[in-house]
Parts: sequence; C-alpha cells; structure tokens
Amino acid sequence: MTREIIVSILESEGIKAATGTFTVREDREATCFVSAPGDVMPVSRIVRIELKDKSLVLETSKDERFHFAYEDILGFKLATTSTPKDRHAGFGR
Repeated sequence: MTREIIVSILESEGIKAATGTFTVREDREATCFVSAPGDVMPVSRIVRIELKDKSLVLETSKDERFHFAYEDILGFKLATTSTPKDRHAGFGR
C-alpha cells in the first residue's frame, strides 16, 4: 500500500491527522494487516499511526510500537466499539 492510499483510508473513516500522526478515537477500534512471509500478521488495538517518509509506526493500546514499510501493509479494519456507557458490576437491575 502507498502512503497516499493509507491517508485516504484513514481520512475517509474520520480519523484526523496532526503533523503526520493519526490518532484513533476511543470509540473506534483499528486493526492493521501486515504481509509476512507466507502469512498475514494482524496488529490489533491501534491507537496511533505515525506516517514517516518510507515507513509507518503503529502504536497499540499496550504501548507497543511496530515499524513497517508501506509495501508490507495489506489493509485496515476499522470498527465502532459498542461498549455500554452504563456498566455495573454484578447482576443487572
């Protein structure tokens, strides 16, 4: 994938950039699929995507940072989280 395609995908999903870094909102869930020899590796729970000249950095909610070349990126899965706002411990009322 090229940098331009990635920017187009993220902007079309409403994810805004600040100086080349896209921040995924808390109500969204992002997964990136990366090409590996003979396999596809998913990187889940992405909170930030930093675009550099020849590569990108994916940062997860666990503070993990993955660095990949643009040509290794196969695609993204972007979803809206459906966590209820009113969560109670134990049994419901």
